[in-house]
Amino acid sequence: MLMSHYSDDGKEEERIDKRVLRELIRIDREQRVREKDESLVKVKEEVFDYSTMLTLYSMMNSGYLAYLNGVVASGKESRVYWGVAEDGSSVAVKIYLVATAEFRHRLQYIVGDPRFKRVKRGMRNIVILWARKEFKNLSRAYSNSVSVPKPIYVKGNVLLMEFIGSNGVPAPTLNQCTVDKEQYEQVIDNIIRLYNDARLVHADLSEFNIFLHNARIVIFDFGSAVDVKHPNAREFLLRDLRNVNRFFSKRGVEVHDINYLMSMIRDDGVQAGSEDPKG
Repeated sequence: MLMSHYSDDGKEEERIDKRVLRELIRIDREQRVREKDESLVKVKEEVFDYSTMLTLYSMMNSGYLAYLNGVVASGKESRVYWGVAEDGSSVAVKIYLVATAEFRHRLQYIVGDPRFKRVKRGMRNIVILWARKEFKNLSRAYSNSVSVPKPIYVKGNVLLMEFIGSNGVPAPTLNQCTVDKEQYEQVIDNIIRLYNDARLVHADLSEFNIFLHNARIVIFDFGSAVDVKHPNAREFLLRDLRNVNRFFSKRGVEVHDINYLMSMIRDDGVQAGSEDPKG
């Protein structure tokens, strides 16, 4: 169980049960043994630092998470695990890596967003803010009927959300799929709904962060998403649209021109019809 004690300054601290500590270390060790790429070992050794393990156990103790299975996605900034909730349902457990410099390049998506006016110094603070930012973005998108994973809980550098896939296998992303006009229209519809209703721009959208699951597209990786009042929101929106048009065009799907797409956006500092007619 999670135990509490008081430090010399009177603040309550938490100690993690040794059994759970051993279990979390075992999961990470087994994953590292299977991973032969030595360039990733250093980062992976830092995934389950003490603070992260304490956060995970707190989630288990609170009933959000029963146990973790293996890694289903790994990147420079985070790793995603297949987790199982107390009710037996699958959840995606996204752990943001504290021991990485990649987040320094992400400040452009934080600075200027009116929701995050104060950024504390220190890499851990930036990472925790990023996790909270993604949770807030997912929550706003989900509540406005944008097709995204349902956000569940966030604490520290760990985010829990709906697992998109089956039996621990994540759904394929668009780059792995045969696509057609229907999928294109779904993506465009969600970009427009994200802007017009949720008042967000994804800002890092591509075929690599859009799932195709049961004939439905699901957009993920919302850490970079910004409020439409961000000074670069228009630039980010145009980049998202161009990325989507580029991908589908290469797959032989007829796409809408950028002017038409921009005309569907409710103006909030974004001027429709100002770009070249080809996506």
